[in-house]
Amino acid sequence: MSDESSDPGVVLAVAVGRSRSQAAVFDLAGRELAGDTRDHEVGISAEALMPEIVERLTKMVTSIDLPVLAIGMSLPGVVNPELGMSIDTPAMGGWDGVQLAPYFTKLTDAPLILAHDAHVLARSELFNPDHPVRNALVVKASTGLGMGIIVDGKLVTGALGAAGEIGHTRIDAAGDRPCRCGSTGCLETVASGWALAQRLTDSGVPAGHVRDLVAAALAGDAVARGLLREGGRQLGEVVATAVNLLNPEVVVIGGDMAGAFDLYTAGVRESVYARSNPIATRELTFMAQLHGDSSGLVGCAAMAIESIAS
Repeated sequence: MSDESSDPGVVLAVAVGRSRSQAAVFDLAGRELAGDTRDHEVGISAEALMPEIVERLTKMVTSIDLPVLAIGMSLPGVVNPELGMSIDTPAMGGWDGVQLAPYFTKLTDAPLILAHDAHVLARSELFNPDHPVRNALVVKASTGLGMGIIVDGKLVTGALGAAGEIGHTRIDAAGDRPCRCGSTGCLETVASGWALAQRLTDSGVPAGHVRDLVAAALAGDAVARGLLREGGRQLGEVVATAVNLLNPEVVVIGGDMAGAFDLYTAGVRESVYARSNPIATRELTFMAQLHGDSSGLVGCAAMAIESIAS
């Protein structure tokens, strides 16, 4: 993003996950002016959550008193940006087919730009003036598993916006375990945050969310540490195929599991180096998400700012 904003106005950023929503106001240089992050009930409907998000944004915009020029928003799963709605989001039951732009009309008539949360995470990595990435795999390892793909400095989203849906790749280790997508044997059934948190709970350590798993691991719990390392290895098996196909310069690990970056990435790296072509990993590096916990918001703001400039 540029150092200075050239036009008076702001953009809104909204990152909605399975159990948390982030909302913020950014200036046109990409600086966050106000923000609000809150947990919400798992399974909450768009009808229940969206008015609350708009209310939070309204308070922020009112205090800043600048016109809203665009809204960038992300959801987990595949979306239709033209219609402004989710079309395949197993993590957010009941959101598919719900048009989201109308919820913002009481606040602003600015356009809504909607995208897959893993793609938005990748967009945030493109805004790195010190070390611009040209070829990267950006993994979102959180409640679910997804990937943003950057090739020659551009985000690759695929024909239907479904590029990088690695969490629903079948792997042998998953057997016939049922996945929330409706299939069986998906990577997510053994390596996602929801699966690993459940296994930690089953071991006797309550973990209602992947963030609880990460906290337990950082506190030294051996079971939690083992689960994160194992989950990283299983993710790495799928990432290795992408490394062979695309020959990235960097694999970025983001999402909640990046909170235990060294531990989790050790497992990912182990499988990637064991299963990838040596030349594809010769200069490969692994990095944590650039903007930390704000990466999703930065990516949403970037989308909004780009839409104004285009």
